[in-house]
Amino acid sequence: MFGAVPFDRDPPDTNKLLDTPYGEPEPADENPTIPAGYTYFGQFIDHDLTFDPNSSLQKQNDPDATEDFRTPRFDLDSLYGRGPDDQPYLYKDRPVDGGGIRFLLGRQTGNPSMERRGELPRNVEGRALTGDPRNDENGIICQVQALFLNFHNKVVDTLETARPDLKADRHRLFLEAQRIVRWHYQYLVLNDYLPRIVGEETWKRVYLGGGTKPHPHIEFYKPKDGQAYMPVEFSVAAFRFGHSMVRPSYALRRGDANVGGDAVAPFAADHRFHRIPIFSDNFEADKSLNGFGPLPPGWEIDWRLFFSAGALPTAVTGSGKDKGILGVLPQTDTQRTQPGYRIDAQIVDPLAMLPPDVAKSGDQPDGIPSLAYRNLLRGSAFSLPSGQNVARAIRVPVLSEKELWDDTAGGSRGHDFSATASTPNPFAFRAPLWFYILKESELKGRSALPKDKAGGHHLGPVGGRIVAEVLVGIAFNDHTSFLYQDREWTPAAEKARSGFDPGTPVTTMFELAAWTTGGTMTLG
Repeated sequence: MFGAVPFDRDPPDTNKLLDTPYGEPEPADENPTIPAGYTYFGQFIDHDLTFDPNSSLQKQNDPDATEDFRTPRFDLDSLYGRGPDDQPYLYKDRPVDGGGIRFLLGRQTGNPSMERRGELPRNVEGRALTGDPRNDENGIICQVQALFLNFHNKVVDTLETARPDLKADRHRLFLEAQRIVRWHYQYLVLNDYLPRIVGEETWKRVYLGGGTKPHPHIEFYKPKDGQAYMPVEFSVAAFRFGHSMVRPSYALRRGDANVGGDAVAPFAADHRFHRIPIFSDNFEADKSLNGFGPLPPGWEIDWRLFFSAGALPTAVTGSGKDKGILGVLPQTDTQRTQPGYRIDAQIVDPLAMLPPDVAKSGDQPDGIPSLAYRNLLRGSAFSLPSGQNVARAIRVPVLSEKELWDDTAGGSRGHDFSATASTPNPFAFRAPLWFYILKESELKGRSALPKDKAGGHHLGPVGGRIVAEVLVGIAFNDHTSFLYQDREWTPAAEKARSGFDPGTPVTTMFELAAWTTGGTMTLG
């Protein structure tokens, strides 16, 4: 059924507005519970767990190329690479910088002697020097990478002050800083990211074991001899849920029309965008978030637009076309966090119109511009079980054919797969796992907030269980993780362990950005 490419790429519609102006709510599309930054933190996590030299958007149907050249651990090898001895070009070598214990950062355009903290270090061709090339594939993920580079460097600075004994031993200082960064990152994955993505109920069951402290309860992810592995149901289907969270465009800084953060002044000369599109056929550096090149001047993110200090302010729309849908209310001038999109069986237009430089296999365009189609091809190539079969295997209610397909009647959501369609549904009773997980989230993934007829706040029972068990299982089977070594550890406990004291414990991505930037929330 996946034997032929069913369509060519549509030409860009230069008159089509692919998003609303910054600050204008979209209740039917926006996720009222998850800020936009977690879309890209999830991508950062994915790149840490698996290694693939190609962009994740390019992979299509090559099962033989999925060998993980890293051990699946939350060890930040996408940040640290193979370490300062084996990849010294990632680190600062000067004695004044500690001689290889701090990361190199980007450089100011026209003044290479000056650091640009929000940018990655690059070679003369503009390619990022990083432990994983995929962490430069768009203008947001590269800045998540830069945020963690700066976090490590500031941890080193703080330890040097708190521990004179470590300052005298460069190797021990680096290893202790690396452990602190890794354990904080692991804590963020398991306690900040995971409950948002899988929902409180699944998180408490799998991570806390029904209690109040970490006590993993894992039924289906069973490493042999304690050796973590990467299930294809996770890597090829479940953890691709993030594609549905992607917005068509983003604002990077408030009050600046050049980076989409001004709701009055237009972005660029064409007057089309008030945010920056994720892709563009125009390869000028400042026209889209296309990656693999230097970050344009002035594009450093204000992280208040991507992470929130608390819950997003929400209310159910009382009338109009969005009646009964939970939306994000206008926020203060100091923090107007963009929500991610809902986790549902829809993806934004730009991901159905990938530019030729993205829609390719190897280094050649392959004529398959739809990310959804690429994901379905990949799932078919791996002979993944259907969503229904996985639901039965983990003993949760199976979605009915009506729930899965009825809203496609008449072609309202692309192709008609409903019972009334003129042609048989090739996916009847065997829905592709990736689609099933997204549809399940759309129907079942509702938080405890006021009733929201749109759903898609978090993953449903199948997708949530796969993601929770794999992420918790990988951490629990890593003998260097805090979950294995010291289950009682929290960021607040680190001061007593090593002397590292950031003041306020770093327990969320917002707090990590706040501490790393000294409260400015930007590295610009």
